[in-house]
Amino acid sequence: MDLIQANGQPHYGRFSELPKKIDYQAYQYKSPYGEVLSGWRKRLKYKKFKFCSIRHEHYTIGLAIADIAWAGHGFVYIYNHMTGEVQEWNAINFLSRNTVLDEQPLFNQSFFEKSPFQIEIQHANGVRYIRVTKYGEIKLSARIFCAGTDPLSMCSPTGINGWTYTQKLTTLGCEGYFVNKTGQTIQFHERTFASLDDTCGFLRPETAWFWLSCNFWDTEDRRVGLNLASGVNESFGNENCLWINGVLYPLTDVLFQPEDDGSWSIRSLDHRLNLTVSTGWRRYENLNLRLVGSQFSQWQAKISGTIQQDDTEIILLNEYGLLEQHYAKW
Repeated sequence: MDLIQANGQPHYGRFSELPKKIDYQAYQYKSPYGEVLSGWRKRLKYKKFKFCSIRHEHYTIGLAIADIAWAGHGFVYIYNHMTGEVQEWNAINFLSRNTVLDEQPLFNQSFFEKSPFQIEIQHANGVRYIRVTKYGEIKLSARIFCAGTDPLSMCSPTGINGWTYTQKLTTLGCEGYFVNKTGQTIQFHERTFASLDDTCGFLRPETAWFWLSCNFWDTEDRRVGLNLASGVNESFGNENCLWINGVLYPLTDVLFQPEDDGSWSIRSLDHRLNLTVSTGWRRYENLNLRLVGSQFSQWQAKISGTIQQDDTEIILLNEYGLLEQHYAKW
């Protein structure tokens, strides 16, 4: 299945298989007043990004490439939960120079470069390859295996004239290594988890969302993954889901509520999910250029609570995760 149909409109809903092709040029994009837009006016409205997180015992790694048309953005961070130390690299390329983001679901190749860093992301045959280099020296090399885990793949209408496609996977096996702040090379192993988030589409010109991602081994040695979101992908279903040993279970709508400066609560509409989130270090951006801007917070979090799934209760006890709040005007 191609995401865009012959009539110029997307397929909507959750998909059991990943789309073979995403061709935004085939989409008939109209202004809110019915004018068909093409060329640079259409290109400036199309947004796409890839995010990956890797959990390795006491470390959390996050990296992303984003192409928001007027700018390309890349970042990497390595956070040490034991010491609180963080390595963080972040850059913006005006008009997306040296930024290539290939949004095709099955086979793709993306990169971001701004001296001295380069991020490369490739995907083929169910394996995601990631490499980060500084002055040509490899700082992170990962092979992430997507087989054996059900993908979340969905497309929903966005605003009056747009759509959002998202594809998420979690509790994925990961091989490779990274270099920590002291220069030590640390290998990934069989207990390392990775999560992937690929999103593209014609998002609202003013967008805001909350998001939580978590994966861990529970007390019964099951691999458990969690993806929760509010504010995006809610017009035809939602992207909330739980993975148990690679099997995806849909969840109902959720509400994110800040309780104080360091804690949040998240609960579901059907009361089967109740979580408390305590936050620590955050990756923060605050950019206001009037016509465009962004305020981005991604916290290192510890998550506790329960999720009822059929006759099973999933218990979270201070599990590491990510909590995000993002406002974008683009």
